Amino acid sequence: MQDTPPSAASWNGAPPQLPRAGLMARLIAELQVSMITAGARALDGDLDRAIVFMVVARISDMPSPGHALAERRASQAISINALAASLARPFETMRRHIHALCDRGLCTRGPAGVTVPEAVQARPEIAALFRSSHDALVRLAEDLAAFGFALPETRAHRPYDWRSGLAAAHDILLTGVEFSAHRYQSWTDMVMANAILCANCRPIMEDRATSIAYAEFSPVPPEALRRPVSTGAIARALGLPPSTAHRRVAAMVESGFLVRRKRGVMLADSAITDAQRLADARTALLHTRQILIRLAAGGFRFANPAACYLDGRPELVPFG
Repeated sequence: MQDTPPSAASWNGAPPQLPRAGLMARLIAELQVSMITAGARALDGDLDRAIVFMVVARISDMPSPGHALAERRASQAISINALAASLARPFETMRRHIHALCDRGLCTRGPAGVTVPEAVQARPEIAALFRSSHDALVRLAEDLAAFGFALPETRAHRPYDWRSGLAAAHDILLTGVEFSAHRYQSWTDMVMANAILCANCRPIMEDRATSIAYAEFSPVPPEALRRPVSTGAIARALGLPPSTAHRRVAAMVESGFLVRRKRGVMLADSAITDAQRLADARTALLHTRQILIRLAAGGFRFANPAACYLDGRPELVPFG
């Protein structure tokens, strides 16, 4: 297949287009898995609590449209009811997570709702989490550029502040939760499915020609090009108890979402090509497109993404 870059019209006010949507979705999945695994490490291995914390942190540090530091509003709060509704989780589940986060001093509750205090960002484990999340966002931008995606034009007159990139990373994570969580019994299943997708597609992503050949949602890359991943490798990568990982994989195999192969599990072709899943994925990509446009308005250097790293390009989550 000819390596023709997507049209710049995708970013310049023309009707939204999604060239190479499958490739973009795989790159975004790597960002989301990196963020969630880093969050789980910072929060004692609890994937759900990591997602809740990062969402509250995003709301607490909400910039104005454009992700521009100079126009930041005061710290925002959100009620547990609103948080549960926005994440489509039961109120009691959300209340339990918020109470646990408050007990650790990571969140505070006030009359207006829940916030992440600014001082929390200075705690070593949270500072490391936020810096790694930011750099995973920069890696996404760098990879999009390397694959020839047309990216938004940088507003050169704006100084870039890394917290704008962190906000964008949190927005992309929340977009993934919003448009995919409803298909799974739990967030653990959602994160495992994303991790299995990443592991299956690593051989494709490591070869540029193959990545371009299967850059769209269809055709699905043949199984011979995908790499099965063991349940143990997924458990280690995500910090899950092996018993939990085996139980959830068994349930997803039984439902037909996963298939077992000699060296592990893979997403079933029927799951990859599910019409509703693809519709949700396209909607999520359009939202991500808008997030990146706002990030450019905030001064992110899309012409040279690597210049925005704080600590350098982060490694992908290993599945060894």
